[in-house]
Amino acid sequence: MRVDHHNFYSEDGSREAIVFHLDGAWYVDLLEGSVGALQLVETRKMETDGVLHSERYAEDCAENWVLHVF
Repeated sequence: MRVDHHNFYSEDGSREAIVFHLDGAWYVDLLEGSVGALQLVETRKMETDGVLHSERYAEDCAENWVLHVF
């Protein structure tokens, strides 16, 4: 079962990231668009080469998204 943990928002409202936990792994939903009309761009699993990353790693990813780092 999916459990949402944190939401991150850009200052201009054009981006949002939702950190959630599902089946033992952390994920981040990346949303983008205009205020009130955000659409899912991608869901990223916090995993590299089969190694699962931590909640903090997922939070860093979410923060980078809303700060327009990527």
